[in-house]
Amino acid sequence: MSLAVIKAMIKRTYGAHPFMMLSIMKPFLFVLILPVLKGLLQYLISGRITGVLTLEIFAAAAVLFFSFLSFKAFSVSIDGEKMVIRKGFFFKTVAVIKKEKLSCVSWGRSVFDLLFGSVTYRVNTEAGAEGKTDFSFKLKLKDAKEMSFFLYGEENRTAVRFNVLRSAVFAAATSSAITGLIVGVPIINNLGRLLGVALSQTIFDEINQASSRFDKYFPPIVNVVTFVLIAGYFLSFLISFVKMLGFRLRIGVDKTEVEYGIIARYRTIFKKQAVNDVCIEQTPLMRLFKMFSMRAAVGGYGDKKGEKAIIVPAARHYQIKNQFKAYFPFLYPDSRPIKAERSKRNLARFLWQAHLYAVLDIGVTVALSVLFPSVLRFLLLAGISVMAVIAYYGNLCFKCFRLGKLCIDDKIFASGFSGLTVRELYCEKSRIGEIIIVQTPADRIYGTCKAEVVVRSESADRIKVRNISYGQTMAAIGKNFNISE
Repeated sequence: MSLAVIKAMIKRTYGAHPFMMLSIMKPFLFVLILPVLKGLLQYLISGRITGVLTLEIFAAAAVLFFSFLSFKAFSVSIDGEKMVIRKGFFFKTVAVIKKEKLSCVSWGRSVFDLLFGSVTYRVNTEAGAEGKTDFSFKLKLKDAKEMSFFLYGEENRTAVRFNVLRSAVFAAATSSAITGLIVGVPIINNLGRLLGVALSQTIFDEINQASSRFDKYFPPIVNVVTFVLIAGYFLSFLISFVKMLGFRLRIGVDKTEVEYGIIARYRTIFKKQAVNDVCIEQTPLMRLFKMFSMRAAVGGYGDKKGEKAIIVPAARHYQIKNQFKAYFPFLYPDSRPIKAERSKRNLARFLWQAHLYAVLDIGVTVALSVLFPSVLRFLLLAGISVMAVIAYYGNLCFKCFRLGKLCIDDKIFASGFSGLTVRELYCEKSRIGEIIIVQTPADRIYGTCKAEVVVRSESADRIKVRNISYGQTMAAIGKNFNISE
């Protein structure tokens, strides 16, 4: 009797790990639980309980009781070729999912999970809400491993490891000062509130003191903003780097498994048929290291809007192309690409916007410097910063002129840039949401067009290829999508 038949005959039911109660209580921690702990600490010191603390204790007890009922009511079953998830004590919910409809399952272990022997298990389909995990629950580690076996088996998958340097490059290239501030500010405020000190004001005073040393060179507001952004970026980088350490990729015939993390471990398994598209990308910072990364947009993957599965954190372009051909051969295009005409006239069409932005930047900077001479240093710094971004944009336009291309057949391939990120997009024809053809007056004169490819997925990946032949593009669309002009 085959393994598939044996698995189809077995029904297993798993209950939630008790640590799931804390996950249910998480939204109430700072509102109820932590004030209670702080009040009890004050009671031990002063020997007095206030009426507010008594009310908070009753509220915390009610939340704990509700969490216990929800924990006891939860179960997940593997019954033949379907998964059944039951939850809710007062209002019961039953979800039945065929295994073939699962796009990916993932499980992660935080520091607390390691201490309590639990796993955060996530189940995703393409039918769930955008940017949100369909089902997330806590299981025992043994149950999580067994469930993954019944869902995906133990297929032999080639393990690929990536060193610390590549993880660092990826973390540096994908970190954001804004992300760091979004994560760091609530932690600082809540920690300061818990300790009863103005922690954020203390940090801000230290930043002001440090920035005053550079007042001779830059305006004070520039110094403060720079320090804040650098601190936010460093925090974001640190979180991303620690998370990416130990990145490991396992590639099989039908499935892909991604694992990363040292202190906290995260593991995701998805079917290759659930991949909507694959993108080879190069962010501005990655250009300094001459590195690219490869990501896959998987239906239902992740719990953030537009989140993608990282396949290769960082590698040279030729390395990453070889890995793409090996991992996703069914997405590699067969037809010859449509490219922009290689001529000086066409190059000027790619660069005219960058030239216009440069002239406007110089004009605005000069005009504002004449009108507001008291802030001349700040205006010059801002003008130079904008000019640096325009120069980078002009370089991207030149690269798009040389390397931009579009393939339309059973596999779709588009090369260009989106925002300030160089991007190569690969997907199957069935995954395309729309191909938008735009012709400006200049395009109509020269017989060219702009083609924007939009993938039918949660992340809605898109890429625009500029100044390519209108006739060739429409002929390829008509042939492969049965559309006449």
